[in-house]
Amino acid sequence: MISQKISFIHCADLHLDSPFVGLSDISQPLGTRLRKATFQAFENVVSYAIKNRSDFLVISGDIYDGADRSVRAQVFLLNQLKRLSDAGIPSFIAHGNHDALSGWEMDRDLPPLATRFGPEVESVPLVLRGETVGTVHGYSYPVRDVGGNIAADFAGRRGEGLNIAVLHCNVGGRPDYENYAPCSLDDLRAAGMDYWALGHIHAAEIVHYDPLVVYPGNTQGRSIRETGKKGFYSVTITPASGSVPAAGSAEFVPCDVIRWRDEELSIEGMQRDEDLFTAIESVKERVRHDSAGRPTLLRVRLSGRGRLHEQLGRPGFLAGADGLRGTFNEHEEDRPDFVSIERISSVTAPPLDTDSLMSGDHFVADFLKEAASFRERGDLRSGVRAILEEDGLMGRLASREIQQRLDAFSDEQLAELVNRGAYAALTQLLEGEDAS
Repeated sequence: MISQKISFIHCADLHLDSPFVGLSDISQPLGTRLRKATFQAFENVVSYAIKNRSDFLVISGDIYDGADRSVRAQVFLLNQLKRLSDAGIPSFIAHGNHDALSGWEMDRDLPPLATRFGPEVESVPLVLRGETVGTVHGYSYPVRDVGGNIAADFAGRRGEGLNIAVLHCNVGGRPDYENYAPCSLDDLRAAGMDYWALGHIHAAEIVHYDPLVVYPGNTQGRSIRETGKKGFYSVTITPASGSVPAAGSAEFVPCDVIRWRDEELSIEGMQRDEDLFTAIESVKERVRHDSAGRPTLLRVRLSGRGRLHEQLGRPGFLAGADGLRGTFNEHEEDRPDFVSIERISSVTAPPLDTDSLMSGDHFVADFLKEAASFRERGDLRSGVRAILEEDGLMGRLASREIQQRLDAFSDEQLAELVNRGAYAALTQLLEGEDAS
């Protein structure tokens, strides 16, 4: 039995040939790049595995975006699996709710070193360099709607050496995802596996460390709901030996081709159009730097109260052909690291004349006077703590965490927090008056 470290790649939710959601009015060149993005992202996964001589690769479901997968997507997948097989790298594939086994598929054989799991939990020997070093256990959805606890069927299957389990499921009933193959963390731990290679959740997360229970997220973000880095995990595990249990680590590796970002920009304090243009340009350059050379689709949400509110409401100022969006996107697509503003919206409000409001004889004036008095008393930290104690927040289980966060603020940060809170409350009060 091999005792040295074993390395493998864990990816999921490729959604090959998936359309990008929510996009309109995009150029033909950009549309072409987007259509290729899910393919290029998985090609990056395979290239990484070959370059780094990974021992094997696991795909935990939703390879395709729908039951009737396109010919293009199927041919592409087989070609990538062949690249792995030709490099001597086995691959293990489970299907999920989007690409259940009941969907249409061409009648073609998988490459020699590729294994696809069937509609019952299967246990397949893990053979590396001619030696059996463990077992890979996996399950593919026979149909889209799998409502049973499939994780329980992995119990009692552990064999000698390294044990990897591959399942597309919802651990803990996460509300933002359909509850397919629902299970608990205790169900996974009870099976005695060394690594759970999960799929279905589109955000990368190490759910548990002993054993490793991992969601790699999807390999390519496809809408504004899937912002930030997307990729896979490169996993290294030393198999159990005698009384020494298996030990492993998982490193997230980005492989996405295009990124999504959602940024909010306040107009508070801006006096001229030039201030807004400079701020948007700064946001774009920060996003460009964060994306490390990858192109980005950026959504900008303008907020806050300020003098520019009326200007932003002019017809065509934000999204027209000659508006902000078009102006800031000009020539961007010529760059390999383009930052294209996908949408720019405004939830701004007119500026507040607090001096006039404070001089009035009404509840809003009383609120402003009380807020000013609170800030002028000096010891903001004690004042905020007193408010939290009065509201009963400091007596709850989270009181230690609240105290730690309060202590971590500098005096300047705390003053800004109090100002923002008072400002937000005032905005709500005025909106309430307007509604009445």
